[in-house]
Amino acid sequence: LIATLKGVDDRNAAEALKGRQLKLPRAKLPETAADDEFYIADLIGLTVEDTEGRPVGRVAAVHDFGAGDLLEIRPAGGGATFYLPFTRASVPEVDIAGRRLVVTPPEDGERGDV
Repeated sequence: LIATLKGVDDRNAAEALKGRQLKLPRAKLPETAADDEFYIADLIGLTVEDTEGRPVGRVAAVHDFGAGDLLEIRPAGGGATFYLPFTRASVPEVDIAGRRLVVTPPEDGERGDV
């Protein structure tokens, strides 16, 4: 990510912002360029269903621990959150407008732990 900010004209000014959160209104962000591009903020809170339409839970967070994005899912029935890789194989459908995504559970039936 490369960004330019008004009033941040040199390296020293940029380093002074290290560790700070930069925020802007969602409306200021450009539209995603492809059907498989999403803003993380748009994924948080989506309803999660399996491929048969059964409720699985909700997206609690999206993490990147270095090997790719992971969805943290809060189960519909309560209990500890679990992780699923945010790949086309694990998440074949994302419907931002419908506020839902479809997941393919792991074949062994186990939920991912990190």
